[in-house]
Order: sequence, then C-alpha cells, then structure tokens
Amino acid sequence: MNTYKITNITNTAGKRDFKFNSSLNVEYVDNMMKKTVAIKPGESLYLTVTSLPMSVHKLRVKNLVSVIEVSQSELESIKNEKKPKVAVAAPIIAEVAEVFVAEETSTEEIAKKSYKKKKE
Repeated sequence: MNTYKITNITNTAGKRDFKFNSSLNVEYVDNMMKKTVAIKPGESLYLTVTSLPMSVHKLRVKNLVSVIEVSQSELESIKNEKKPKVAVAAPIIAEVAEVFVAEETSTEEIAKKSYKKKKE
C-alpha cells in the first residue's frame, strides 16, 4: 500500500480559468465500497491505496491536482506535528467555556440593570 498526498491547486490557476477556486471530488475504492472525498482549493488529502485511482489521474492530466508519494516515515512525522496543535487547543476551549459559564451567572444582574435604565 502506498500513501499519496493529493493537493488541490485550482487556487493557483488564473482568475479566468474554468475551474478557478473549485472543489474537486476524488473517487476511490475502499473495501469494495466506492467512496468520494471533496478537496477544497489549497487543501491536501492523504490517501493510502494500492494504486492511484483513475479520477486522480484525470485531475492530474488537467493540471488541477498535484500528486506526491509520501513515505511512511514522512507520514508519521506529519501526524506527530498535528497532535500538539490539538492538545494546545483543548485548554483554550475549556477557558472559553469557563468565561461563558461566568457570564451566564451574571445575566440576571445585567437584565435588572437594563430594566432599571428603561424605567428611568
């Protein structure tokens, strides 16, 4: 099984190009099931298959995607680089949740103040 990095390069095409900034569909077969994945402009997809699907070949000939074969060591290093970003994002979400909880307790006070202002 080979791993391929398929990158949508329609964002680099000219503005008057027919497929400028368009999402592309990649079809492949996985365990006897046909699957379709949409790739947005500038994004990459890592696909592990025995051979490159025909839909990717067609897009490659039209110069809409770039295809690079990735080794297992490169793939593991990419996975390891992405893990810390998720770990860092989790505490930030928890802090935001605490702020919202703190604001919910004081909404009654805010409502009372705005009611008093309306009376005046």
